[in-house]
Amino acid sequence: MRYCICCRILIIVGFAWALAACGGTGPKQRDFEAAKTLPPLVVPADLVAASGSGGMKVPEPTRSGPAQTATSSVPAAAPEVSSRVTLQKTGDGVPTLTVAEPVDRVWPQLGRSLRDIGAEIEKQDAQEGVYYLRYKDPDAQEESGFVKRLFKRNKGKRYQLKLVASGDNSIVTVHDKRGRPDKSATSQRLLAMLGERFK
Repeated sequence: MRYCICCRILIIVGFAWALAACGGTGPKQRDFEAAKTLPPLVVPADLVAASGSGGMKVPEPTRSGPAQTATSSVPAAAPEVSSRVTLQKTGDGVPTLTVAEPVDRVWPQLGRSLRDIGAEIEKQDAQEGVYYLRYKDPDAQEESGFVKRLFKRNKGKRYQLKLVASGDNSIVTVHDKRGRPDKSATSQRLLAMLGERFK
């Protein structure tokens, strides 16, 4: 009996000691309270000038206020349409994307762009210029029926994306899994998204 009481006392004292060790003694200074304020960053003069590398240019900031909008009667220019990329349909309704670059430059960028838009590249054949992919169009109509949706995991449809040379240009077309030209709205949207990445 006496042994049992001693064990209980030791357990309670050990538990109290462990709690006290976690809490510490006295107020602690929090790390963020000891932080010092740093001066603002200064941009070196040589980084302010344009690099002239032909990369993306940052537009100059404009002031918009009542004085400027009242005196400005010239309409804003229409956004530039890139002549480098053209999305159109052939005579039989097959959507095509034409890029004004050679195939060897378009091929790797096409692979990156497909991944960016969420397409899963299953296989690629650079010699034939074909990407075998699986793509689930978020705008496409879902299959009806609870049971179909419950038991079928929709990972998207299979497509073939073909890239062919036409002079100095490259032409991209979407085909179904059997290699037939796809005229669906999904293939039109797919090519439009890819075209945006080539502009």
